[in-house]
Amino acid sequence: MAKVMAPATAAKSKQQLAYDYIKEGIDRGLYAPKQRLVIDTLAKELSISPVPVREAIRRLEAESLVIFSKNSGAIVAGADPDLWAEQMELLAVLEGYVTGAAAPRITAGDIKQLKAINAEMAKALASFDLPSWTQGNLDFHAVINRRCPNTTIVDQIGQLRSRIAMINRFIQPRTEATILHTLGRDSGKSTLAGHEWIIEAYVNKKAASEIEAHVRVNILTLTEETRRNLLNSHDRRVSRSVI
Repeated sequence: MAKVMAPATAAKSKQQLAYDYIKEGIDRGLYAPKQRLVIDTLAKELSISPVPVREAIRRLEAESLVIFSKNSGAIVAGADPDLWAEQMELLAVLEGYVTGAAAPRITAGDIKQLKAINAEMAKALASFDLPSWTQGNLDFHAVINRRCPNTTIVDQIGQLRSRIAMINRFIQPRTEATILHTLGRDSGKSTLAGHEWIIEAYVNKKAASEIEAHVRVNILTLTEETRRNLLNSHDRRVSRSVI
């Protein structure tokens, strides 16, 4: 992976430089699932010693992006539907909390912005414009997240969404149109309906606890439905390859 990297500075340590370099490679799909990460090779690419590279890989392991194998050493985590589901379950808990906690601080301007974003997402769904849909969903939740007083949890959600996005690129069937974490137009419509429910809950001043519970259950339900679809798609592909 040829890149021109800026030299490490006090503001950006060698470990951080290595971390950003490897994570970008994973996020962009330059390192495939189960691909071995050779520490010495990465150190040479970055013109640094192996120590900060090893530390960076340990950080990525803690984020479930890298795993250690007795035979292969550090490898990029596999795209496992079960791992995806576990990450989504965590997102359900965190995003449910944030959506509820933001309720008392949502403004009329926020409501107007949320409605506009959801309308644009509906257009993206109609044309199966996945990049616009994905960005719209991020924008929708960003409006909410900025009103949550717990910035630590908001930061955790951002990191979690990055991990989920990486897994998505490998577990979603490449031959079918996909909508973010879901499959098909019906799933997309469910997401839009979920957003509409949140908007109305804010307008009607529903309790934070009610909003939190609803969002959590909604994401968990969507996760289980999508996981079943993913596993079924995998089984069909395996069956066709056997035949």
